[in-house]
Amino acid sequence: MSNLWQQIWEKRSLQPQHAITLETLISLDGFDSGAGKINLADWQEYTRRISEKLGLKAGDSVFEVGCGAGAFLFALREQMALQVGGLDYAAGLIDAAQQAMPDGEFLVQGAQSLATEPAYDFVIANSVFHYFDEATAAQVLQAMWKKARHGIAILDIPHAATRDACERARRDALSQAEYEEKYKGLHHTYFTPEWFAQQLPQWPQQAFESCVPNYAQSQFRFSVIFSKHLHG
Repeated sequence: MSNLWQQIWEKRSLQPQHAITLETLISLDGFDSGAGKINLADWQEYTRRISEKLGLKAGDSVFEVGCGAGAFLFALREQMALQVGGLDYAAGLIDAAQQAMPDGEFLVQGAQSLATEPAYDFVIANSVFHYFDEATAAQVLQAMWKKARHGIAILDIPHAATRDACERARRDALSQAEYEEKYKGLHHTYFTPEWFAQQLPQWPQQAFESCVPNYAQSQFRFSVIFSKHLHG
């Protein structure tokens, strides 16, 4: 992962004037401007749809890789009682997640350091795999799979087939100067659903188009869910 990306995320933290609300967490997690903007109602609907696809129920545990300030987990917990945990290399964001969900287990560490114990029912990663190169992505995916009792979800993944259109749209959402300032030296990795299928070939996967309402990136993104309960 680019050190420049890490520098960007490490600058984000909960400010004293910020109330801990889902809206604040969404903003801290970077879904607050340009092509990546997602408003509160759409975020709530997005997490509801993913919860339904996973079959989440009250009392389940969910761990998020690259959880940032915890907006995804916080929104899930608004829907039902869940045990949660997560990791992120940005200490300021993990501090925000811990304040928002004091009973959660939140760790300041990189995704490559993901421990497979303790196990969680579901392990998810939302909008983070494009920061990994393929080797790191494969390593993280295998660790997620070992950590999960029931299944894993890798969400909001840039689709390789739409790379040119995606980068054009990202550029068009900003002025030329803003684009160069924001993305100079920053790299996104694009994937295909087939790549994910090859990583866990013996397990059934459900790949689907991004299901975030009114999200400019949706047309360029897909998600994948693997389940441990559909095998054989």
